[in-house]
Amino acid sequence: MVAFAAVSFAEGITFGAWLRALAAPVANDGDETVAVGANSWGWGARTARLDISAVAPDGNAGFNMHVFDDMNNGLGMGDEAILWVKPLDIVKVSYGKHENNVLRGDACYGSWNWLRPNDAWVTGGEGYLMSHNHSTGLMAEITPMEELYVQVFAPINTKAVKAGTVYKNLQAGFAYTVPGTVKIKGQYIGKGASKTDAVAGTAGAWVDADGDDLDPDADSDGTISGDEYAAAILSGATYTPGTAGTAETEGNSNCTLEAEVDVLAVEGLTAGVGFQYNVVKDGKDLQADKMKVALYAAYQVMPKLKVSASGAYYMNYDSKVDPLFDAGLGVDYDLGDGLALNADVRYRSKVGYDGDKFDNSDNLAFSLGVVKSVSSNGSIGVAFQGITNSGSLAGTADGTGVIGKPNDDGEYKNFVWAIPVALSVWF
Repeated sequence: MVAFAAVSFAEGITFGAWLRALAAPVANDGDETVAVGANSWGWGARTARLDISAVAPDGNAGFNMHVFDDMNNGLGMGDEAILWVKPLDIVKVSYGKHENNVLRGDACYGSWNWLRPNDAWVTGGEGYLMSHNHSTGLMAEITPMEELYVQVFAPINTKAVKAGTVYKNLQAGFAYTVPGTVKIKGQYIGKGASKTDAVAGTAGAWVDADGDDLDPDADSDGTISGDEYAAAILSGATYTPGTAGTAETEGNSNCTLEAEVDVLAVEGLTAGVGFQYNVVKDGKDLQADKMKVALYAAYQVMPKLKVSASGAYYMNYDSKVDPLFDAGLGVDYDLGDGLALNADVRYRSKVGYDGDKFDNSDNLAFSLGVVKSVSSNGSIGVAFQGITNSGSLAGTADGTGVIGKPNDDGEYKNFVWAIPVALSVWF
């Protein structure tokens, strides 16, 4: 009886994996020629991975777990580690670390699959139109009818915190599909209070790209005011949070509101518009965008040719910080015999403060690559990528995951380029 149960359970366990690693035999950070390996998304190089899933014979219980092995970092928890049950056919309840992308609205094409030019957009391809759920907690997914999906999430983890704090960080969303016409999505993401009590705590610190203290007017919640903020984000500065105080701040509930509409009525067309508005009622977080409007469309012009385009507009809470926009255009072409060509160009506008634009603060990036299918479960590709004004190409050069740095005089005006070789496998 025990042996039978073990065999039955084993039959419900599946293993899978998806991997992409890039090695650039030659690249230039605007100053030196280098060679380095990377992920598309930056730090490290993920050369091994295992996704484990188990489902009961009746399909009403199971778990999902990802295990990643990033070079030089060893084994570690991946994007997801949850267990789940379905007490009703229309209800799924899960707990753990989630990587739930049901509501996410993407705009992934071109250089998103190579070394990502993160300075050439404000928002990357994943979540361009609408965010996903990548948090630890308790989730309920409800499907009362085939066309309607509802998600509710509470960030409950293994550290006891006040219930009020947890519920101010609730996340809830839905997706409703009108078959053959449109899909409508909406989402509420609670953010709690924007400030924490710093009693007995320490202030945070801003440092420039070389690790030197910027010494701006910053406090423990990471806010920084006026032209110092604009100069900091332009220079590639980073912020190290201070030590939290012992008292817990109740504060008001801040949140992010999102909506997305996808067009389903045109054959061969993938198109959507996304809207995001960040509500800050307790304090003023100048690092957050106040509003985003994003558009994405991809059209299969003919069986071998697809064209993609995206664009987004961002407003900041500080009225003196100028709005930003990013835009992109990409082409995919099937060359036959397992060969495919893809190219794109991306642009992010200049950083500005009170109407004054900062020189060399915009970035134009491009990529041109060829990919060859290998077997039914892999591919290899090579590309040429470049970005202006010392912009970054994720995952190369200095060991921290970015290629691109200022000139000796501290100005960001160099051309950065790389020739990555991409290896992909999936099972």
